[in-house]
Amino acid sequence: MISILLPSRGRPKALSESIEGLLALADRPGSIEILIASDPDDLDTRAVDLPWQASTWTAPERYGYPRLHEYVNRLAQRADGDWLMLWNDDARMLTRGWDALVGEQAPTVLWPRSNDIPTCNTFPIWPRAWTDHLGHASLSPHCDSWIQYLGQSIDRHERVDVDILHDRADLTGGHDDATRAESLAGYRTADYGSPVMEAARAADVASLRALLSSEVP
Repeated sequence: MISILLPSRGRPKALSESIEGLLALADRPGSIEILIASDPDDLDTRAVDLPWQASTWTAPERYGYPRLHEYVNRLAQRADGDWLMLWNDDARMLTRGWDALVGEQAPTVLWPRSNDIPTCNTFPIWPRAWTDHLGHASLSPHCDSWIQYLGQSIDRHERVDVDILHDRADLTGGHDDATRAESLAGYRTADYGSPVMEAARAADVASLRALLSSEVP
């Protein structure tokens, strides 16, 4: 099973289209679990008519983009899949049978192709066992960068033949809305590189290395 971690706000139509695409192009849609995080004041997101594979968790308060990782971490705690995948409501799956391609891979951080920054793994896929071991997916709102860093640091970061369209305002002109404006105001890139965050990532790397070493026969 693959668990999709999908925080969403104020985009009910985009959310529905994104979910429909993921399931329509999956070989085994019954093995896809879609976990959505919504804010308590976002009634439109909470009212979206979802397929049976999807469910919505409502945060106890609005975390916003500076606390994006808290949505993701709470969704990861609820996940049942062998793999976790970070997803956006402005993302569109392009590859038919993408789930089968993921299922064929060894446990590592998988890097799908997208139209985003070439060096950034915007939609990472990784073993849920790693997040269970660490107790979190990320301690920074830059969740994708955090997960990519862990994979690269332990030399388990591989491309997978899955293509994704990121329909974001600065990339395609799409979804140029209030949610996009809030994201630009909410991310603090300097915080990601702070000594505290660097130490936290180093601790995660050391913990994962210890976990993987213990799995060697």
